[in-house]
Amino acid sequence: MQRYGQTGASTYGLIDNLTFTLGGNQLTRVDDAVATSAYNNGFEFKDGVKQANEYNYDSNGNLTKDLNKGITNISYNCLNLPSVVTFSDGSTVTYTYAADGTKLKTVHKTGSTTTTTDYCGNVVYENGVQKLLLTDEGYVTLSDGKYHYYLKDHQGNNRVVINQSGTVEEANHYYPFGGVFASSGNVQPYKYNGKEYDGKKGLNWYDYGARHYDAALGRFTTNDRFSEKYHSLSPYQYGANNPVNTIDINGDSLLIVTPAAIEAIYNGLQDGSNIKMQFNNGILDPTSIAKQANSSNDFFLKDLFEIANSEKMVELSLSDKNTYKMNGKTVEETFGTPYDDDDSEIPAHQKEEYSKAGVPFGKHIQGNLGQTLVPDKRLASGKSSTNSHVQVIINKNGTLNHRTVGIAHEFGHVILYLRNVPFSHGQPGVNNFIYNKRADVMSKRLGYDY
Repeated sequence: MQRYGQTGASTYGLIDNLTFTLGGNQLTRVDDAVATSAYNNGFEFKDGVKQANEYNYDSNGNLTKDLNKGITNISYNCLNLPSVVTFSDGSTVTYTYAADGTKLKTVHKTGSTTTTTDYCGNVVYENGVQKLLLTDEGYVTLSDGKYHYYLKDHQGNNRVVINQSGTVEEANHYYPFGGVFASSGNVQPYKYNGKEYDGKKGLNWYDYGARHYDAALGRFTTNDRFSEKYHSLSPYQYGANNPVNTIDINGDSLLIVTPAAIEAIYNGLQDGSNIKMQFNNGILDPTSIAKQANSSNDFFLKDLFEIANSEKMVELSLSDKNTYKMNGKTVEETFGTPYDDDDSEIPAHQKEEYSKAGVPFGKHIQGNLGQTLVPDKRLASGKSSTNSHVQVIINKNGTLNHRTVGIAHEFGHVILYLRNVPFSHGQPGVNNFIYNKRADVMSKRLGYDY
């Protein structure tokens, strides 16, 4: 890896020429062939030692030693999140988490100086004093009650911080893998991808929630929990090793192939839902809807979040054809066109009989709205997906409402499959879960009787 930067007050050149030594997917040594340092202690790789096994790992693949940073040990909790980082001079960084892995506290001890940062929802405390109130667009400094706003680029990087008067307080320019190659001001820690950057004691990690990221190396410090979906990539890679076109997100399991599917999802959300789904190459970033999903009672939004945050890749597409595997061959069937029907004009005595029997009547949808296919379990019909992903194919021949109801229905199958319980019609509890709790609820939300 080569990296160019500022080498003097008015000169620029090569500051990093790195050679990586790997043991399988794990980095064991890095050598820098460039002796020139970045100007004014700027961002670069610090080649602190020259020896074998500069990096060590535990049995779970978590980085436990980084001698180039002077880190002699990193211990982890049961969620494979770092609990204590220990440096060779005795300095430490200690983390405290909630049961779900949410970071609650960070304690930096360097010599006789201790800095404690507490995270209470969107309020950040430093040494027991309220410091920042984080918002969707920036933050409020609680010492003076002033607002500060982020100006972001297309990757969600915080490029500029302005105050409420529009004055620029901080400006950042990033290397493709996230290092800051030029900046003015340093008033807050949320930078590349909007992630918190910890530069104390030369740690230089970005906190991505589930993992920490070293931008100097373009690698995470622990395994990707989704690595089995990407066999061709290292479980430590960032952004598929293509950070110009790809960013890493906290979970990446719902691939929405067509914009019309996004429209159908928005169409089905409860009135008053205030979400803005964000995508990376068609893959939904679950963090963009996490806050709303966790506080909502909307089954549709919660299903969307659960699928997007799962460990299996789910493809959602619209098509006029249902394509699947059967007996080792690819089969293609043409969907019919669904339509609205209304049987509310039946005779009064028949309505009474239907009501007594619990049989619905009124405006409803007729026709096949879609199909869910899975890779590792054939349906009773013998059908399976055409690749290694779960495939949700929605019939595009219908109206927007038809597509929305179809997605709500098929998401029910996906949720059951992801929970490793029966998910096909005719199996215990499936029809109640799919129809009574999802498809019928969505139909009524959109103006149908059932």
